Amino acid sequence: MKKILTALLCTALLIPQVFASGSLEKYIAITFDDGPSGDLTQMLLDGLAERNVKATFFVCGYRVEQFPDCLRRIADEGHEIGLHSCCHDYMHKMTKEEIKEDMADCLLAVRDCCKVSPVLFRPPGGLYSESLLEAAKETGTAVILWSVDPRDWDEKNSANVYQTVVDDAAPGSIILMHELSENSVRSALRAIDTLRAQGYCFCTVSELAKVYGKTLEPGEVYRVFRRDDD
Repeated sequence: MKKILTALLCTALLIPQVFASGSLEKYIAITFDDGPSGDLTQMLLDGLAERNVKATFFVCGYRVEQFPDCLRRIADEGHEIGLHSCCHDYMHKMTKEEIKEDMADCLLAVRDCCKVSPVLFRPPGGLYSESLLEAAKETGTAVILWSVDPRDWDEKNSANVYQTVVDDAAPGSIILMHELSENSVRSALRAIDTLRAQGYCFCTVSELAKVYGKTLEPGEVYRVFRRDDD
């Protein structure tokens, strides 16, 4: 019953007009990198739909071409889409023009697939340079990193993924996860259930920024959201 009431509360409060500074204390965003990934993405989307949770997906251009139906479902079900490069190349040593070309190609793949034009960008590995920030500013994209990293991509760390998310989560956090293994998907859904039982409400990165009264600026880096007086 407690989980049902929490879900209903989150649903009721996830109305655009309540996204203002001071509206809630325990909003949080969960994000997924490196997809879409076929059956694993479908499994994740099924779990998110059952829980009425919206997430932010940072997608790679080459995977969009491999799994276009997955991306269309992500968009159709109201999740937020961000860019994560074309081929997951590390970009901190690229020139600004090389970065802009990569971002443009990834954007085109997403736009052609689902008619969405993302304004969020996460560089592979979280690695960035001044050239990357300049490229992001010139292309109108904010750079989104994270404050919670369970290293779910590391098979040796698989047993710790769920507990790390639960232990490290805090109001305003951005959780980094991937949709590349069944363990990651199951750990993410289990963590969502636990955190919601603790009173957390999940939303997209852009919605989380609004909760904390922040405007996402192109070329700026965001890892977590806090109130100005925190």
